[in-house]
Amino acid sequence: MGRPTKPVAARARPRLRALAVYLRQLKDETCTTYTTLSERTGPPNMPGYRGASTLSQAARGTQLPPLGTVLAYARAAGDPGSRAVQQREATAQKLWKAAAIEKARPQLVGRGPRTRKIRTTAFLGQALTRLRVRAGQPSYSAVERATDASGHRVPRSTAHLILGGDVLPSREQLAALLNAFDVTAAEAVEWHAVLDRIEHRRQPPPPPGRGGYTCADDNPAVQEYLERRDRDEEIKRRTGQIHPDETYEDYEERMYERAQRQAEDEWLYEYYEEPENNGEPEDEAEKQARAAEHAAFRARIKALVEPDSPAEPATERP
Repeated sequence: MGRPTKPVAARARPRLRALAVYLRQLKDETCTTYTTLSERTGPPNMPGYRGASTLSQAARGTQLPPLGTVLAYARAAGDPGSRAVQQREATAQKLWKAAAIEKARPQLVGRGPRTRKIRTTAFLGQALTRLRVRAGQPSYSAVERATDASGHRVPRSTAHLILGGDVLPSREQLAALLNAFDVTAAEAVEWHAVLDRIEHRRQPPPPPGRGGYTCADDNPAVQEYLERRDRDEEIKRRTGQIHPDETYEDYEERMYERAQRQAEDEWLYEYYEEPENNGEPEDEAEKQARAAEHAAFRARIKALVEPDSPAEPATERP
């Protein structure tokens, strides 16, 4: 009789714990040992072979085991009939995927970009990488196998280039990747619209006719500016700089007016400096002269601000 199985790790996350409990349940139902399960996975020199310690670690709940190990465990534990094996594999894969998503969830910081804001190949690669993380961050080999099963194989090297933003995928490659990342059919329509928009923007614009003009949105510099502006708007909304009831244009206008007022105040203080009296009391004549100087200064400012209105005559200093 084998050694008693260690309990599931106390700090195991809920979905990882559910996977470990299911694997242990399969082993208990067959009343076998990990050594026997290891022998059922195949000869030691075969790719599908898993050692007894590897299978034991998979059911411990300390960390997420590889999907291949979980499937080998499910195949070895129980009835060898094809239908029973398929059912165990499907259940184990479902639990593993839920645990993988649970593990990858802390990396999904903030809200993902809206598809309508994706305008470049690099930005599309970042968004697809986020979908991969949301799907449990499968390895590129697993992505290659999943796309092959869906009917259009995307090699792992190609998938790496696409998610890195270096290559624009074809429609077939995008559809296969979206299927591998568990994107629904309704969401896939939006992602194909993104691909169409990027392809359209990458096409050279037609030469303008005489007296005509070209659309500035097709300019790569304009596309880059729009993306920077979208990111800036998202940051300012998160930090509360943009009010909930105003648009980005309203915010820019408000900041412009504030800068104008600040510049006017600085100019006024720079233009007019209060003379020093060195602490000596002013006599009546000096007070009258200062008042007249203030009045003349206000008249000049009013003439600059309101050029249509006649300025008050400046009083001569006695």
